[in-house]
Amino acid sequence: MIWHTKISEMIGCKYPILLGAFAGYDNSILTAKISDVGAFGVLTASAFETIDEFKNAILRIKEETKNPFGINFSSTVDINPDHIFYKYLKIAQDEGVKTIITAASKIETFGKQIKEYGLNWIHKVTTMRHAISGEKMGADAVILTGLEGGGLKSPNQNTFLVNMVNAKKLINIPVIASGGLSDGKSILAALVLGAEGVHMCTAFLATFESPIPDSWKEKIIAANCFDSKFIQKIYHFEKPEPKYVNMSMAVGTINKIITVKEFINNIINEAEILVKKLCNNK
Repeated sequence: MIWHTKISEMIGCKYPILLGAFAGYDNSILTAKISDVGAFGVLTASAFETIDEFKNAILRIKEETKNPFGINFSSTVDINPDHIFYKYLKIAQDEGVKTIITAASKIETFGKQIKEYGLNWIHKVTTMRHAISGEKMGADAVILTGLEGGGLKSPNQNTFLVNMVNAKKLINIPVIASGGLSDGKSILAALVLGAEGVHMCTAFLATFESPIPDSWKEKIIAANCFDSKFIQKIYHFEKPEPKYVNMSMAVGTINKIITVKEFINNIINEAEILVKKLCNNK
C-alpha cells in the first residue's frame, strides 16, 4: 500500500503520521526514531531553555536519522519579535529543517517569518474557527484536534468525527486529524473522512523511546477510556477556560510499552490488512 497524501508529499515522510508536542521533556531521541521509521518526528522547541540546548537537540536528531523532521513552537503567551522562538526558528532553517508546527495565539507575524524562510507552516488548533483563521493567515495546513485529544483543551472543541465531516466544506488547505488516534483503524478512518495525515501524542508517550517517566507511561497503560472519571477529565466542558490534560482517549488501545518501530509497524500492518479485506469484499 502506498501511503501518499498531500501532507506526506509536503513534509517528505513515507507515512503521514506526525508526532504531537509535549512540553517539559527533550524528545529528540523519540523524534529521531519516529522519522527514521518513516513517520514524521517533531521536536518540541519549548522544552529547551537556551539556544545551545535547542541546536544540540537538532544535531542529535540529524545524527540518528537522515529522514526529515519538524519543529513545534507552542506557547501560552504571544510569540512577539523578542521571543526566543525567533532565534530558534533561524537555527532550524540554518540546520535544514523544512517544516514548522505552531500552536499559539496571535501567531500571524511568526507565521509570516516561517514563510519568508521558505518553510512549510502547519498550524495546530482545537476549534474549527481557529482552523479557518489559520488558513486565512497563510498556513500551508492545519492540525485540527478533536475533543478526544489531550494537551491544552478548549471548552469549545468538537469531536474528531464532527471536525472531519465538516473540515472539507470549510477549509481548503490540507487538514491533519488529531484527537484520540492510536491505531491502524483510526488512521484509516481519518483518511477516509478527508484528512491528509494524522497527529498523535499520547500513543507515542508510552513507547520505549519516550522521555516521560515510567510512572506516567504506566498510568497511560492502566487508564480506562470507559471510566466515568477519565471521561470527565478528557471531555472538557465544566468551565469556560482552557485546561491541560496529560493524556487522551488514545489510551483505549495502549496496553504495553513497545518501541517506536514496533508501534508504527503495528499501525501500518493493521491498516493495510484492513484495506485488503475491504477490497476483497467488493
